[in-house]
Amino acid sequence: MRRILIALDPAAPRSDALEAVAALCRSTEAELTGVFIEDDNLSRLATLPFAREVRVTGVTSRTLDTALLRLQLDACAREFEQAFEQARVRLRTRVSFRRLRGDVLVELRQAAAEMDLVVVARSLKSAGLRTWFGVAPERLLDAIAEGPAPVGLLFVHEPWASGRAVLALDDGSEASTRALEQARAMADADQLPLEVCRLVNPAAAAGNDDREDDGGPEVHDLAGLRRLCMERDPRLLVLPDTPGVRACLDLRDLLSDLPASVAITR
Repeated sequence: MRRILIALDPAAPRSDALEAVAALCRSTEAELTGVFIEDDNLSRLATLPFAREVRVTGVTSRTLDTALLRLQLDACAREFEQAFEQARVRLRTRVSFRRLRGDVLVELRQAAAEMDLVVVARSLKSAGLRTWFGVAPERLLDAIAEGPAPVGLLFVHEPWASGRAVLALDDGSEASTRALEQARAMADADQLPLEVCRLVNPAAAAGNDDREDDGGPEVHDLAGLRRLCMERDPRLLVLPDTPGVRACLDLRDLLSDLPASVAITR
């Protein structure tokens, strides 16, 4: 039984994350928990006399209405709950819903401590590059990594049903083995080819890498990985969170604008 926490994108709570989880559920039994986090900072801000709401156009602004904000938050929470109820019927698995209130990163970290995998949805095309529940999405990576237990992360970028393959990054670590297993399961579930690329740290000694050369592509840094993703157009990039990977790749920078969905294993 895998315990999976799902946080949809509040700006555009589409079903892409649930489609990704459906692929996971085809290969393993899962218990799903949907979460909606109400940011206390936003509620407190709305009570300040100088707080104003500025529309996307930037042309007009108005005083923040605390009653209207409450109605909007309640409506968003109901939309989330309905999405997870539909997932329960569709996936025929246990699905629960939790509405949390407080600091977004703290609440998410605490909720994730009980899980095996955290799924974060980002509707890049519908909502653009913007904060997620009031925080930059890449900060979620650090929040989960600082938790009390190792938890996998899956950032589902809209649209999920795109891309031509599942791409796994191998840095020769034990975590790479787990990343490859997850990548193979996702590729099989979505009937996509699995491709593996090797991360080669140019600072390492030439004789330290004892992996067999399978003829797959090599990457040395983030720029090279981005180029490979542009060439191969993966639906999902699976990589291990290891010191070797972090020495070559800035994961926060990777998550900031990579169109492909990203799974990070530990």
